[in-house]
Amino acid sequence: MRRTLAAGTVCLVLWLATLQISGSAVLYYLERFALHDDGRYLLASATTLVSLNTLRAVFLYVGWFNLGESLSHLSSRWRRFYWLVPLAGVPCCYTLLSQVQSGLSLHFGAPAVLSIITVVVMQITTREIKGWIARLLVIALLVFAVQWLDLAPMLSYWGFGGGELSSAVKQFALAADWDWVLDALSFGMFFSAAAGGGAAAALLVGASRHNANLKKIRERDLEIATLREDAIRIRSHREVQQLVHDLARPLTTILGLADVIADSLSPGDLRRYAERISRGGANMNQMINELLREEARQRVPVSALFEYVLSQVSAFDWRHSVTVSADDRVLAQRIHINQIRLSRALVNLLDNANLAVRDSPVKEIRLAATMDGHALLLSVIDSGPGFSEAFSSDSRGVSEWGSTGFGLAFVQEVAKNHGGCLLIANSPSGGAVVSLQLPLSEENR
Repeated sequence: MRRTLAAGTVCLVLWLATLQISGSAVLYYLERFALHDDGRYLLASATTLVSLNTLRAVFLYVGWFNLGESLSHLSSRWRRFYWLVPLAGVPCCYTLLSQVQSGLSLHFGAPAVLSIITVVVMQITTREIKGWIARLLVIALLVFAVQWLDLAPMLSYWGFGGGELSSAVKQFALAADWDWVLDALSFGMFFSAAAGGGAAAALLVGASRHNANLKKIRERDLEIATLREDAIRIRSHREVQQLVHDLARPLTTILGLADVIADSLSPGDLRRYAERISRGGANMNQMINELLREEARQRVPVSALFEYVLSQVSAFDWRHSVTVSADDRVLAQRIHINQIRLSRALVNLLDNANLAVRDSPVKEIRLAATMDGHALLLSVIDSGPGFSEAFSSDSRGVSEWGSTGFGLAFVQEVAKNHGGCLLIANSPSGGAVVSLQLPLSEENR
């Protein structure tokens, strides 16, 4: 809105500047035409006058159209009537100018009305054209075409060419019996410029529609690719769950035999070994439960969660870039979580952070935990370029680095299953901050 308002204001200022351009060149060519009866001077005077009038009209019309379009952003109620602004503003400028300007004055006649109506219609029908430069080209051609009608002597009766300079050009042509030449020239230039403006509008609208279709095709291809990846992921998830379920059966046997052996042995090393096997099997059974059931939970301190996360990234060559940032009170905080799924979500964020800092001169990744009222924030902070303005947490299934896989969708799902949410932001000091906000139970506050 501000850019459109500024553009409209600048155009009106430029229009005021064009009023300082005198029509002395037109009068010079008319004088030479009268002396030599040479049609070239008549053509030069007509072309100069039309070019000057077009320059003034284009800045005036475009200025008011921009102001009208900027008002359309204020509310939906104004949006339908934005085209009324130039219809009121342009005549007001001509009227006020005739009251305050000395010497030659601008004539608001049939061509001005026809120009406004033509440009308004083009504005409405060519809204698909992106950018004011392209639309300015179309407007300039149409205004240039209509301005030639001011110089057609046969149209004087219909209100065309009432300005002082326009009337002077036509009177000189009539006095020298060149009126038919001026008529032919005016109508020829009108139809040529109008055809050029229409063709330019059609080409620009076609190009805009073509680009819009290409954008839709790319978006559709991306949606299809995302659906395909989702299908593959769902199938892989089912296969993994089936495999984990198959592992649970022999583990149950191991746990049962380990308990029997521990109970049958007298105190000593062998019994301690059997009990250790039983505890290890119990931990594995908890992990299997958490993999198979999203609602499975266990109460662990934040420090244990971080240790488990760091153990999973220890095999990567970027492990040395990860540091833990949390005070002892927060690390000792016990949380009720699905440790397997939550740790995988944090590993996913750490992996994304590594992608973000791979081209940065300073490669720093922090795994942080802080308290925010009655919530716990588990954050991954990197020293990369940060998120772009177009990116949001709704960018499902993809990252800003073009990678595929779970992306932030899995992290969002884990946060939601834990009653929390995913927060993304850019750090004031640079880099990105991605946080899992998890609510704390009453007993842990």
